Amino acid sequence: MKFLFILFIILSISLSYAQNNWCGFDDMLQKAYQENPSLENQIYEHFDRIANGQIIMEERVDPIIIPVVVHIIHNGDNGNISDAQVYDAIRMLNEDFNRLNADTVDTRNTADAPFKPIASNLNIEFRLAKIDPNGNCTNGIERRNSAIASYNANDDNAKFYSGGGLDIWDRNKYFNIWVVNSIENFSGGQGVILGYAQFPQWGAADTYGFVVRHSAFGSIGTANGDRTVTHELGHCLGLFHTFQGGCGTNSSSCSSQGDGCCDTPPVNDPHWSCSSLQNFCNEVPNGDYYGFDAYDQFENYMSYSPCQNMFSEDQKAIIMANFTSVGFMINLASQSNQIETGVLQPDVLCNAKFTSNTRVICEGDSVKFSDLSFHGVSNRTWTFSSGLPVGSTDSSVYVTYNNIGTYPVTLNVSDGTNSTLIDSVNYISVLSSTGTALPYSQGFENITSFPDYSKFFVETTNYSNVNWELNTTVSSTGNKCIFLDNFSNNSGSFNSFTSETIDLTSVPSTDEILFSFDYVYSKKTAEDFESLKIFGTTDCGKSWILFKTFTSNELDQGFVSSQPFFPVSNDWSTKIFTIYSLFQTNNFRFKMEFESGGGNNFFIDNINIFPASQLGLNQQDLLQDISVFPNPTNFNTVLNFYSSTQQNIEIVVYNSLGEVVSKPFVSLVKIGSNQFNIESANFKKGIYYININGDNVSKTVKLIKN
Repeated sequence: MKFLFILFIILSISLSYAQNNWCGFDDMLQKAYQENPSLENQIYEHFDRIANGQIIMEERVDPIIIPVVVHIIHNGDNGNISDAQVYDAIRMLNEDFNRLNADTVDTRNTADAPFKPIASNLNIEFRLAKIDPNGNCTNGIERRNSAIASYNANDDNAKFYSGGGLDIWDRNKYFNIWVVNSIENFSGGQGVILGYAQFPQWGAADTYGFVVRHSAFGSIGTANGDRTVTHELGHCLGLFHTFQGGCGTNSSSCSSQGDGCCDTPPVNDPHWSCSSLQNFCNEVPNGDYYGFDAYDQFENYMSYSPCQNMFSEDQKAIIMANFTSVGFMINLASQSNQIETGVLQPDVLCNAKFTSNTRVICEGDSVKFSDLSFHGVSNRTWTFSSGLPVGSTDSSVYVTYNNIGTYPVTLNVSDGTNSTLIDSVNYISVLSSTGTALPYSQGFENITSFPDYSKFFVETTNYSNVNWELNTTVSSTGNKCIFLDNFSNNSGSFNSFTSETIDLTSVPSTDEILFSFDYVYSKKTAEDFESLKIFGTTDCGKSWILFKTFTSNELDQGFVSSQPFFPVSNDWSTKIFTIYSLFQTNNFRFKMEFESGGGNNFFIDNINIFPASQLGLNQQDLLQDISVFPNPTNFNTVLNFYSSTQQNIEIVVYNSLGEVVSKPFVSLVKIGSNQFNIESANFKKGIYYININGDNVSKTVKLIKN
């Protein structure tokens, strides 16, 4: 019967393995072992010293209080969890580490699973920091809108501002948690990674902590209430999985194999169920707490079971020993650090703060405002000029704006004794839902400041120390252009500007819409690699679609300077390309985003959007008689065109989302007829755009794949 039961469990695991979620710790562990082959022996020697009483643990009556900072990396509304969800996740941690969780009653205490007597209260309390590394008031929560690191977080990019994330706060003083939208599967296999952690005995000081999906952080909001956070924090404090290293051997000490704990029975695979009879290993190692083949301890937080509810006494011993012997953990848990990080302070109001899901909308749209003030806010008063409602006392509120203009937002908060307010001038910009008619032309001659919060707006990463600005000393035509001081910029930063609304609906389907701009770009060195990306929106900026990318090599004009570069009148070049028909709405907006790689300055002038029928003949005649046959096609197709000049041509095929699916040709074409095979047989069914970019012209034709 035991064989049949085990066979049933094995089949259950094999069927559910790809469907379940797990932790990325083991992949991180193997990477650490590869980088330091002696690390495994060092860790087990450490476990042995703890088991043998060679590391004396400090006796503490009061709880160890750990200051915490939560870094939230989100993508607008997606993943930008509430403060309340953060507080709830910290509550769950404190319950689990102090054995105050409601499901302690589920810990077994049977003859084959006598686990309740060794279920441990670790006496550790986690509190959000109240003083940040600069000595300023904080609520221990910081946020960044960054799709780069919020999706498929891996290789610790979420832990660095330069990688799109947020930098660590000193691990000697703060325990760091990074909350993201999703985590890439380290091994490239199936399944979802909910979190991954760094052991105290390996890794760099600027990466210590753990990364977790927002859906596994707490029990309210976007979270499902599982124990991922407790599990990952256990790793950070020095605990292995209960199934680490498999069954082990009878002849070796329990502290020198497996998870190093003598009161967690050996197990060779993750627990995916709560079967009370599960017992995969028959081994009873030397020093085993029970002295017999006890059942698997699926209750343990360091298993993968959905029934986790306990730490063991030996796990507590490992954690307490680390707080006694690991340098940065000693300081982290010290009473002096509790004072320095403010976690002993009462909840006294010190900062009025709010956020919104957007700052630029079209008339009739709504904005969500959220109060992020701290600490101890008991009441608040919002004031929204020209908004509906005009005021509110709720912590979160949706406000509709029906009138074009730029408006302030005021938030006054109180804790019952003290009060403070924040008054944000020109906070919300409301644009016309029917934009400027074509042809659109912007040479910046009538703009007195940039951004002006009516025609142009800017966005940047905090990692950048510059932004787009108006320049009145150089231009392609007239006296003004816009300029990015990229020479002084930080490599890895993103700087973008967005436009007012533009009406593209007047162009007939038989015509094309062209986008052109003049620019000057210089590199610091010939190896610099940067990019300019152009996005469009069909919903006034709620979402953006990338439709054109120019790399620094495509923008390269041959200017290389180790000093800040400024152009003269004949240094300007022009880029022209087609805007996809999917953008033909009455509230189209464009965004131009420059990604810095440490190069030199960038200048833009004369942005134009116009029907192709209005393109000057001197440019239009450069490419003639463009055809695609067969079209629609079931297999491959052929592109033909006539070039009136010898010129460099790049052919790029985009899908309807603006994603590149093929680059069949980049080279010099002859004067006369040119023909190119487009290998579209493997394209999915749908609409594609074949973009032909020449030296001074860009044309796009539609391809339909059946």
